[in-house]
Amino acid sequence: MPSATIRQQLVTAVVSTVVFLFLLIVAVESHAASKSSESFVIVLASAPGTNLNWKPKKNPLFKGRTIYVTRATVKGKPWERLNLGFFSSRQKAVLVMNDVQHQYPGAWLREVTADEVQRASGKALVAPTAKPAPKSSTAIANTSTLTDEQLDSLMQRAKNDFKSNNYAQAIRYLKAIIAAGDHKYSMEALELLGLSRQRKGQNAHAARIYREYLEKYPESEGAVRVSQRLTGLMTATQEPREKIHMEAEAKPVSSTSVFGSFSQYYRRDRAEADDLDESLTTLSQLITFLDLTTLHQSARFDHRFQFVADDTYDFLEEEEQNSFRFIEMYYDLGSRMTGTSGRIGRQALRLGGILRRFDGISAGYQFTPGMRLNLLGGYPVDIDNNTSINEHKKFYGVTFETGTFLQHWDMNLFYFDQSIDGIDDASNVGTEVRYNDRTTSLFGMVDYNLDYKELNILQFNANLLFDRGRAAYMNAFMRKAPVLSTSNALIGQTEETIEELLQTLSIEQVYQLARDRTADSATITIGGSSPISAKFQTNADITFSKVTGTPASGGVPETPSTGTDYFISAQIVGNDLILKRDTGVLGIRYLDSRLSNTWAFIANTRIPISRDWRLNPRLQYDIRKLTDGRSQDKLRLLVRTDYRYLNKIRFDLELGYENTSDELNGQSLGTNNFFLMAGYRWDF
Repeated sequence: MPSATIRQQLVTAVVSTVVFLFLLIVAVESHAASKSSESFVIVLASAPGTNLNWKPKKNPLFKGRTIYVTRATVKGKPWERLNLGFFSSRQKAVLVMNDVQHQYPGAWLREVTADEVQRASGKALVAPTAKPAPKSSTAIANTSTLTDEQLDSLMQRAKNDFKSNNYAQAIRYLKAIIAAGDHKYSMEALELLGLSRQRKGQNAHAARIYREYLEKYPESEGAVRVSQRLTGLMTATQEPREKIHMEAEAKPVSSTSVFGSFSQYYRRDRAEADDLDESLTTLSQLITFLDLTTLHQSARFDHRFQFVADDTYDFLEEEEQNSFRFIEMYYDLGSRMTGTSGRIGRQALRLGGILRRFDGISAGYQFTPGMRLNLLGGYPVDIDNNTSINEHKKFYGVTFETGTFLQHWDMNLFYFDQSIDGIDDASNVGTEVRYNDRTTSLFGMVDYNLDYKELNILQFNANLLFDRGRAAYMNAFMRKAPVLSTSNALIGQTEETIEELLQTLSIEQVYQLARDRTADSATITIGGSSPISAKFQTNADITFSKVTGTPASGGVPETPSTGTDYFISAQIVGNDLILKRDTGVLGIRYLDSRLSNTWAFIANTRIPISRDWRLNPRLQYDIRKLTDGRSQDKLRLLVRTDYRYLNKIRFDLELGYENTSDELNGQSLGTNNFFLMAGYRWDF
């Protein structure tokens, strides 16, 4: 009974905290809205004198806005300003100002008072009407199912068409590349799209794209070059002084490049306990990771060799000190002209956030920049247990990928058939669907097992952006745990293969064992964030999770259900508190599970000592009550730092200390743990 009372009090406290934060957000937002709404205007132009005959120019962005004239004194002389209002935030005003600067090159922003807003209503000028401007060619939904290899192929084809003066076709490919979101070609493709529009005589489109480039990449090496092109379009007096580097080549030539990363990290943990005379080293490992890519590009083909592996050297393990794993190792051949590609070796396919790694062959054909068919087959790989080909399982599959359709949607369809030791292991069919626009991002996935006629995975994610920086999100993930397949029948058995299991059991019994060893898992998270002021914002979310139990069968005992666990988190995040670009976080978390209840209080900071050096101290204190009567308090202190050298090498160091105090029936036991992690990563 006391534990139930404590739990009820804790739940009440958590709910009260969340409600308080919500009310605080609402109150602050209401106050901020009443204080800052309609507080910015764009000064389109200014000139000395009084009673000037201002005639606003035509622009569809002026529709619904107030254009008015104000007077000011500059160096003792009267001036007049032509103003465009009103905007509730500086960000919204900047977006409009960037689009009107080709008509008013000297436009600038200023903040105004509520009195000026009220007085302006009687001074408004009538702006001439204009037809709505065509949408920018770069207004493409930020969605794509294109892989790195497809992006490489599309970018090369776009460059080839540009060099051949086939600008219409180049624009088509570049739009598909830009729609893929943030990747290695984002900046280059946007610049080349603007130049293609300009060469095609579409100067208005080109100017808008150049302004978008300067807004996204103001500090890039190409910013000066793009700014010169934009100035040339506005003044129509000069051509851009510098061309994109690829234009210097009259014809495509072969090239070979090698790139990747190499890292090594050493980890060491030591533990001290009240009942031990000396400390113990519990972990001492050196982890080495290599990611190597060799890419040979010719006029017609791309040849790619990928090698990814890691090695863990355990200084405490005497028998097996080294644990080496081939993570990926494949050869890929792609045609730039048709989009057809083929790959052989150890590779990976990601669907719905689940990684399917296999040894085998895959081939795909690119029908259009946004439509691709892939065939694949081979042997599934669990790299934690196997570094060689697993001959017990075999599979083949088909995936059909679509690019963006109806402006904001894209979809994948897939089918996989897998066998184990000659019998059906799993046959899955499903789809992924995505929707993206500037304020909404949705993702859904369905994976259905045809053999067992049960739903394997059902997933839905939603992210919504509102005005004044507010956001909300929901993630729902329901799946079989582990994913339903005949090989699950081996869980808890002494036999290592299905073939051995079939020597004592019938095929129906094996299928039943697979069902018995498979639980249902469900996790739902709902949360949101909102700025409190210019420096602070608050985040909060709640997560519910449950894993069902499994029955006893085949000599394997039952596993109980976890019941419904819930996890509540709330935090306040501050930026630019002491130094520019620093971050501070204060958070509180509460976890209620079948085995324990835990409160956690967290203070986390990220301090930029310099442009290349950052410091990250973190402090956490946990209070845990277990259902068996134990109580546990834990204090954890971590200090992390990283330093970048020449933008290619990063050095990392992490020092940690953890003090744990356990109490049961009046007896206490304390432990101290010390952590060390040091290493480097070289990107070449």
